[in-house]
Amino acid sequence: MFMLYRLLGRLKRALLIALPLPFLFFRYCVYVVSSGKLFAYLRHDFSQLFVFSPGLRRLPGMTTMTERAYFLWYAQHLYTRSGVIVDLGSWLGSTTIALAIGLTKNENCGSSEKVLHAYDEFIWRDYMDQGVEGTSLQGKIQIGESFVQEFNNRIALWKKHIVVNPADLSHIKWEGEMIEFLLIDAMKSWELTTNIMKTFFPALRPGMSLILHQDFAHWFTPWIHLTNYRMRDYFEFVYEVPRSGSVVFKLVKAIPPELLSPPLSFSSFTRDEIEAAFNYSFSLISKEKHPNVAAAKIMVFLHTGELQEARQELEKCQMSGLTFNSDLMIVKNRLLDEERTKQPTF
Repeated sequence: MFMLYRLLGRLKRALLIALPLPFLFFRYCVYVVSSGKLFAYLRHDFSQLFVFSPGLRRLPGMTTMTERAYFLWYAQHLYTRSGVIVDLGSWLGSTTIALAIGLTKNENCGSSEKVLHAYDEFIWRDYMDQGVEGTSLQGKIQIGESFVQEFNNRIALWKKHIVVNPADLSHIKWEGEMIEFLLIDAMKSWELTTNIMKTFFPALRPGMSLILHQDFAHWFTPWIHLTNYRMRDYFEFVYEVPRSGSVVFKLVKAIPPELLSPPLSFSSFTRDEIEAAFNYSFSLISKEKHPNVAAAKIMVFLHTGELQEARQELEKCQMSGLTFNSDLMIVKNRLLDEERTKQPTF
């Protein structure tokens, strides 16, 4: 019975993805025939025409097909070679390879230009085991071991475009050229967030550079919403990748250095600023991602130990009818665990 429900779920998701494609393809044809004059506002949406690509489906990684389609499309059709592409948090290569496949078909790139910089610690962590269950990698790499050789093996066909950087992103420095596209899947802590902003954001060019927050709609990373709100005058919303946590922003004006230099924490933000930050995030994205962002807001209060506030936020989510089938359920269970721990014993 479980397998039947799982199969029906997959069919439903595939149907939801496939239904808009004929209309999108028609608009893409008009876009091409008009030399980009008509339907230009859908330049990012056209990425979803690649969503059923068999080559992308075979890639190992904790990314959705919609994200992989976007990375390929961006690198092939939107990347201008005005700067380089930086991939922060490459893991086993589903982001890197999708970008590299697009680069091989991009007229702006030379056949062997190394314009894609892949960064990762490349050290196996326990949570990664779940991402390779049922694959040839299950049980192959032990916790604490380097998997950079496995990564190199997987990107071998596209190595001519890729610079591999094993590095701790909480301390790394960037001395490369201007960055045209910054893919961020590494803001897993305040320390990482602070250093990524300090190191890579100064290399972005106003009016040209895009950043993609892969964890924008994810319960684990509330600092993304707080820092993005503080940067709201410098970045504008561009695109939300469907059925994923990814959201794209464009740098519209230079960020003052003093805004990037100090280390940040939850104490860097007032309660009013926290409230405004999440309201701002809700205003940018579709309702399908609201439960994920709401879960991230609850995590702020779990991190700060304010369990009563976390409980109030959770109850607001329940009253507003947000779905509890993913991120909100994870955070609800975390809150329950914290509340049990805090209860006095007699």
